[in-house]
Amino acid sequence: MAEKPALDFRSKEEFRALCHYLAMRMHYLNRVAMGEQKFPWQVAEALAALGRVFDERYDDPDIRALFGDGWTPGSLTRDEAADYLLGLIRDAR
Repeated sequence: MAEKPALDFRSKEEFRALCHYLAMRMHYLNRVAMGEQKFPWQVAEALAALGRVFDERYDDPDIRALFGDGWTPGSLTRDEAADYLLGLIRDAR
């Protein structure tokens, strides 16, 4: 298993490493204690994909326009933003 990353991540790359670590831990626990169920497997894959998506898309101006920031609303509603993010995670798996 990879070295355990700090929970107090300070960059998008460290967040990606943390998500990857959590995903690998979930896969391990699923193999040894959860009966190799499909749901924990999917959760692990989603965690890893979330870390990749955040790292790769955080600085994307199109993403910022869609989601907005503290001063400018994005073009997506709250539900649309959740669906869009889930689509990004799904596509990254």
